[in-house]
Amino acid sequence: MTRNLCMSVCQRNTWDSYFEISTQVKTELEFWKSNCKSIPNLLVCPIHKIPERIIFSDASMYAGTCFVDGNVLQIAHYMFSEQERLKSSTWRELKSVEFILESMFAQLAGKLVKIYTDNQNVVHICRVGSMKLDLHELAMNIYTTCIVNSITIEVEWIPRSENVQADYLSRIFDFDDWAVDDSVFLMFNNRWGKFTFDRFADDKNHKIARFNSKFWVPGTTGVDAFAFDWSGENNWIVPPVCLVCRVLNHVLTCRAKGVSVVPKWKSALFWPMVWNNTENKFNDFITDVVEFDRPKHFFLSGSDRDSVFAKSPFISSVLVFKLDCSS
Repeated sequence: MTRNLCMSVCQRNTWDSYFEISTQVKTELEFWKSNCKSIPNLLVCPIHKIPERIIFSDASMYAGTCFVDGNVLQIAHYMFSEQERLKSSTWRELKSVEFILESMFAQLAGKLVKIYTDNQNVVHICRVGSMKLDLHELAMNIYTTCIVNSITIEVEWIPRSENVQADYLSRIFDFDDWAVDDSVFLMFNNRWGKFTFDRFADDKNHKIARFNSKFWVPGTTGVDAFAFDWSGENNWIVPPVCLVCRVLNHVLTCRAKGVSVVPKWKSALFWPMVWNNTENKFNDFITDVVEFDRPKHFFLSGSDRDSVFAKSPFISSVLVFKLDCSS
């Protein structure tokens, strides 16, 4: 990836002419200075190999996705910000390729990976870079991830009719990527912490280095929180409301402990699991509770700006439970 350097050299009036080194050229030279010795040797005429992983990629206006084809479907899903939605379709599709490589580099390390896309520009840019800075930066990021992790990629175009599944996944809108404000987390980390695991998060909103995510994202400890044993951890649990019942059952099953944040919705399905009507108190596995009355700046909105979790003050009270099923 030396496009900017080559362009600067070719624009000189004579061979011995000096030219000013741009920031982009400096970035390319720093990359080669740092990585040249670690780059694996490659054959001029490489021996043909069968790809060890096959990835399908696509992007919509709202999200980009890639999935690894195999017995177990591994999906990386990325919600674009409002600024990123204004980018070109090529940028969004190239961002999707960058995202899955950064999310799954450990699983793809040392392998030949075939990536299928229905955008012909992505194929070209992954091979030689781009004259457009924002696209070239993504190409450089892709190249760097591959070099550092000894990943060989072959990017190939397929018609949209053969990329239906990736197209479908890219149209999934994640309505549940909201979070609580950092100040709220720090309050309870000081009060009931130190928390060791964030069970429902992503690369943008996780509060702890170790976290579970819905899809493959950079830094995730594992996909699908319910596939893991929560015992032995002090869990920070901020689930989508539709999963609260399942969360409580999993805490009980794992004999786990932690802190969970839920809205005070007495008509919700989870309410009978937390409130004992006979004794008029919270159930015994809830050892402490803090209630916030229609709090302001409690939640951070996600991709859905019309979500109730984007409103401030919030539409109802919010409960923070201290859970302990370890004994």
